[in-house]
Amino acid sequence: MMLKILATPSKTSPEKMALLNKTLLKPFVCPNLVRVGAPNDGGYVVPGDHLARGAYLVSLGLFDNWTFDAACLVMNPSIRIIAVDHSVGPWWFVRKIIRCLWKIPAYLLLLDRARLRKYTSKLRNYINYFSFFTAPHLHLKKRVSNSGGALDIRLAEIIERHCPPTGAATHDVVLKMDIEGGEYDTVADINRYQSRISFITGEFHDLDSRTAEFNRMMEELSRYFRVVHIHGNNCGAYDHANDFPSIVEITFVNAALLARDAGYSNFHYPRVGLDAPNEPTIPEYEIRFE
Repeated sequence: MMLKILATPSKTSPEKMALLNKTLLKPFVCPNLVRVGAPNDGGYVVPGDHLARGAYLVSLGLFDNWTFDAACLVMNPSIRIIAVDHSVGPWWFVRKIIRCLWKIPAYLLLLDRARLRKYTSKLRNYINYFSFFTAPHLHLKKRVSNSGGALDIRLAEIIERHCPPTGAATHDVVLKMDIEGGEYDTVADINRYQSRISFITGEFHDLDSRTAEFNRMMEELSRYFRVVHIHGNNCGAYDHANDFPSIVEITFVNAALLARDAGYSNFHYPRVGLDAPNEPTIPEYEIRFE
């Protein structure tokens, strides 16, 4: 299989000690893909039919953007959301609310409509945290890691404690990841619980500096999962040594849920009608598999 990756913007990247195994990145055909969440950064392309059947959304990485989680809940009102992020919590949002309440009157007096809209929108979002993450949904102020610290939690622990089996307990968990490199610590637990996980979507970081590790991660995941979508994050650098974005969004579907005769996709990426740039003011990274 010959692969050709075409890039548009050019950016610097570090020297490589390993080459990216692009044969593991070509998407398979998967029907019913839909874009869920924010129109730009924070939205992901997922199989809508599998999302509609999920019992749990394990959402690794939250900060102040849970548009994906909220959109999943609209598409599947019975899904339970377990969000995990150590960088934010109730007091973080309280401080942000206070800051907005101080800025909004100031910009109102200054007749600065742009900033007034900005901070009014932020205020609504920060307040929404307290109503969104209430039972049955949950935010764990933890860091996804295998290091075993007091702040750390493994994916296995999240599934064991917060995703009790439902019915046949197969393919009832949806996994989203945006944890700035922490995704490398999840691979063993993903494969351990592969019968529970229907699909995975999220950002994968440091392809330029952790190339060999990324290749090993993809090889391990390919035992049970298949790539069905890929998109370059144009907020990250372009790695010219590998002719590939250094940050990519990838969606995997459990191989048991794909048609046995599913072949490789012939689409070019980004896919029109599904993808959108993470940063809309700069060009997308174009990826072609030929």
